[in-house]
Amino acid sequence: MLTGILKDVRFGLRTFIRNPVFSVVAVLTIAIGIGANVLVMTLVERILLNPLPYPEPDRLVKLIQSYPEQGLDTWGLSPANFAAYHAQNQTFESVAAYSTSGAILTGSGDPEYLQASRVTADFFNVFDVNPALGRTFAPGEDAPGKNNVAVISHGLWQRRFGSDPSIIGRTLVLSDVPTEVVGVMPDRFVFPAPETEVWIPMALNPQATSPFLLAGVGRLKPGLAGTAAAADTTNILRNAAAENPAAVGRKSPPTPGSGLKTIVTPLKESLVGRIEKPLLILQIAVAFVLLIACANVANLMLSRATKRSQEIALRLALGASPGRIVRQLTTESLLLALAGAVAGAVLAWWCLWAFSNAYFQGLPRIEEASINFTVLAVTVFMALATGLLFGLAPAVRAYRLGVKQSMSEGQKGTIGSGGRRMNSALVVTQLALSLVLLIGAGLMFKSFQRLMSVNPGFETEKVLTMVLPISGKKYANPGQAMDSYTRMLEEVRALPGVGGAAVTSSLPLSGRGAFDSLIVEGQEPQGGDAPQAEIKVVSPGYFKAMGMSLQQGRDFTEADTDEAPLVAVIDQKLARQYWPNGDALGKRIRTSDPELYTVVGIAPAVKGQSLSGDAQPHIYLPYKQLYFSYGQSRDQRRMFLVVNTSNPDALTGMVRGKIRQIDQDVPVYSVSTMAQVIAKRLDSQRLITFLLTAFSVMALVLAAVGTYGVMSVYVNSRASEFAIRLALGAQPRYLLGTVLKRGLVLAAAGIVIGLLGSWAMTRAISSQLFEVSTTDPLTFTLTPLVLLGVAVLACYVPAHRAARTDPAGVLRSP
Repeated sequence: MLTGILKDVRFGLRTFIRNPVFSVVAVLTIAIGIGANVLVMTLVERILLNPLPYPEPDRLVKLIQSYPEQGLDTWGLSPANFAAYHAQNQTFESVAAYSTSGAILTGSGDPEYLQASRVTADFFNVFDVNPALGRTFAPGEDAPGKNNVAVISHGLWQRRFGSDPSIIGRTLVLSDVPTEVVGVMPDRFVFPAPETEVWIPMALNPQATSPFLLAGVGRLKPGLAGTAAAADTTNILRNAAAENPAAVGRKSPPTPGSGLKTIVTPLKESLVGRIEKPLLILQIAVAFVLLIACANVANLMLSRATKRSQEIALRLALGASPGRIVRQLTTESLLLALAGAVAGAVLAWWCLWAFSNAYFQGLPRIEEASINFTVLAVTVFMALATGLLFGLAPAVRAYRLGVKQSMSEGQKGTIGSGGRRMNSALVVTQLALSLVLLIGAGLMFKSFQRLMSVNPGFETEKVLTMVLPISGKKYANPGQAMDSYTRMLEEVRALPGVGGAAVTSSLPLSGRGAFDSLIVEGQEPQGGDAPQAEIKVVSPGYFKAMGMSLQQGRDFTEADTDEAPLVAVIDQKLARQYWPNGDALGKRIRTSDPELYTVVGIAPAVKGQSLSGDAQPHIYLPYKQLYFSYGQSRDQRRMFLVVNTSNPDALTGMVRGKIRQIDQDVPVYSVSTMAQVIAKRLDSQRLITFLLTAFSVMALVLAAVGTYGVMSVYVNSRASEFAIRLALGAQPRYLLGTVLKRGLVLAAAGIVIGLLGSWAMTRAISSQLFEVSTTDPLTFTLTPLVLLGVAVLACYVPAHRAARTDPAGVLRSP
């Protein structure tokens, strides 16, 4: 048996060498289909299916809060909330809190801003991960005054300190605070984000009922589910709110039956949940591409089996059994499939390597993506299944060939009616699957274009942004920090080409921001439930720098200090909601703090958190009156510089130079335009749209090639008939029309079936669409027309060849 298989392999290889064009086309077609599947399968396996790289990862959960009555579907934890969870819970083996922040590393080369995470002492115990060097935090090291220690990432240890093992015990200056390095984490530990380079214990005050900026992470006790933890922590939260309403930002206890609760989500779901459905859509898309590739190669194999029918008849006449012929053809199919799988795996590996830095950064857990043994094993299985799929029909056809029929068809070089029906069915299948993909890609592309065309309410291309973190003893007083920012702004505004400059506590559409209650004087909500607004602390000139024109009133001035009356600018959305008659100026509002702010200006409504949602209400407060009260603690002073300029690239170096002149310890980082900030926010949508479009184009090309090949075989099989018709006086245009009609019938059948399939497919992607109907008339009209046009072009060349048939030459040929 083994000897026979080896003979079949050698014979198949010799056959492929004698037919290099067929072999190369077949292998490349399979490589495209399998390569696309390996690429997406790698992403699905590593991002969705692979467990998190921690012991017993199914027990890890994330904790956030929800208070729908206050407009907060998701809400962070306050220090007091977390302290209550930590002390009173009955469902966690360990629980910790964390928040993202930053730290400036000085005293060792150029100052560098490090992405930091401030955590409670139990943080690493939750994950049950040991450090690569040293230790993690000891109990009590998250108390105020005892938190001058740090654990650094493996990447920072290698990049900045050359993997020096003596780093343990070394003192680093982080934000002007001497901090002892006590541990280095292994390279696989990247929580809460791959960019995290240092973990610092937070100085947790368990009595602080604000700000609500923490997230929780916990390890469930064995045998308990997340639902039990949610019920447990929700009960703790509601009891805390009943005893002290300030624990949930209220003046009075929540009303009975309120939606106040704790949301406990599996940690893996919180990391990858938003990308799960798009990746599964891509997996279905590449499966379609593979099916189209299989249909293409099946047509090639079927045509090739017909051409070899005389050879097959001779072997049957010499005593070869039909089963022996089937085994030979199946072996050849498997050889082609395995060769295509190898090429496809190499192609997928190259795409993963080439695109990982540029295109895939919007995907969670992308740093874990690699083609591993599991993917390779599935690839081998896929190759074998593919080989059987596209090789089975030709093999069965060869089995059914009798000596008489085989010799007859071999001598005439025709494919036969059965073969033509099979070819036609495969072409219709390719066209139908291609149309499904094209319509899906068309809807996704149109949706993404609509999203990109949304007016965010501010200038994007001409606004240069960068982060300016300041720290240290010289900025211990907020006034000193404000003076430094004021000097920086004066220098930047004096640069040529600058139309405006300001600082702000957060950038719109950056995924960050601070929210607080909005209460209008005289309109206090009953029961204490107040709507939420996004709070931005800005300097004078912010609206000009962002390209926003105030609708009414005035901008902030340098006179709006903490010694002047408190003022605020609100957006049009709030003004219309509370003062529809246009008399908002002079009215007074407050947040959760008791101080009242007088409204002095009305700004345009802007998209603060999402382009796809409604514009969020905004309250703007002057930074000299409310410095760093929202979104940051006073030991993490960081503002975003926004500069309006017609040439952001040319200005970047000059701005850096001016900042260094004022304070050389301030690291300028995250330099980008607002257009780039928005683009980064849409990374995952852009990637999914790009890949789906690319796969649909692949499918269209394969379908076109397949249609061309089948119509060429159709013309060749009827060459004698066409020659006789021409000899009897038929016009060439008649033959041209005959072939084109045949192709149009196949295309029409594929389009009808494809439209039916598209109806089901659009329901699956409806949640991914923005302002685009699942039955968008333009997409459902233009896409079939494009496919029809491509099919006509694919049919025209064989049809034109049929019309130019030389009757004498064909009839003289044996």
